[in-house]
Amino acid sequence: MILTIIVFLIVLGILVIVHEFGHFIIAKKTGVKVEEFAVGFPPRIYSKKRGETQYSINAIPLGGYVKMLGELEHSKDKRAFENQKPVVRFWISIAGVTMNIILAWLLLTIGFAVGMSPIVSDPASIPGKKLSSEIILADVVKDSPADKAGIQAGDIALSATSDGVLTEFSTLDQFDQYNTDHKSKVVIYGLKRNDELVTKTATLSDDSDSQIGVAIIEKAEIRVPWYKAPYVALRETYRIAQLTFEFLWAFIAKLFTHGQFVEGVGGPVAIYTYTGLALKAGVMVLLQFVALLSINLALINILPFPALDGGRIVFIILERFYGKKVVKEHIENIIHNIGFGLLIIFILAITYKDILKLFQK
Repeated sequence: MILTIIVFLIVLGILVIVHEFGHFIIAKKTGVKVEEFAVGFPPRIYSKKRGETQYSINAIPLGGYVKMLGELEHSKDKRAFENQKPVVRFWISIAGVTMNIILAWLLLTIGFAVGMSPIVSDPASIPGKKLSSEIILADVVKDSPADKAGIQAGDIALSATSDGVLTEFSTLDQFDQYNTDHKSKVVIYGLKRNDELVTKTATLSDDSDSQIGVAIIEKAEIRVPWYKAPYVALRETYRIAQLTFEFLWAFIAKLFTHGQFVEGVGGPVAIYTYTGLALKAGVMVLLQFVALLSINLALINILPFPALDGGRIVFIILERFYGKKVVKEHIENIIHNIGFGLLIIFILAITYKDILKLFQK
């Protein structure tokens, strides 16, 4: 438990620092005065001032912020955020999201170069050396030969025996071909279930399309040549972002039309739980988990909602389009403060739901 807490705090810290560093470094490079760089939200635990910037570590590790002169208050200083050109403010605002995408890409690049399973891509599409492979029975059709035999979703197919002949599986094609070749026959399947070896006997159907009645996926650990790993990781990052965006769109649609949460949405408690699971599964799985969180953080922050980076970018784009500020500075700040309050309420609601789930288990 202590190790999980430590890793959980490290993971959150990395995600926040990388995100806020994006804002920080672009602000510094464009001459904007940065008053504070903070990890976590107050109360403050530690603080040290270097140059004109205060560096702080705060007690609530659920975010962070970069406080720039003229960001939340009016200032006539030429180095204030509000006095910069819209294009400068745009790049500062989007830099955090960009850094989170870059972090995910770098982590996946390392993972593929060392050897790991793709998260969303078909293993067959990854140009590398297959280090290991597992055939996972992802779903079992009701009343199918597999269902009647007691095969369960999540079982891993290792081998099959028919007429005294043992066949071991290493690819999806082998599994499919074996079932096709043995339709209408009695087959004893060797399976791995929750780290235990089990056997199940099934009488296959003579159906040419589905002899056993399972949906299968291949979990393959693949090592990609170092010079190809960045491209493969970029492709994987794009695909994860695409699927995450589709999920977020469905979540927002259901939230605002039915007032309901889509299953699978989690807050800090869920992240803590999954951090523990990823830690048990190994370094590569933890690496993948951090990459997924980083992409999620990026896409959530780019949403056009007040207080998020996307909300600030909307005002900047409107200003650029109309050639002047559409909303006065103090009104915009009020909108962002309201948005921040709503986000806190939302996080608390998600956390409450996650805690209820823990007790229900």
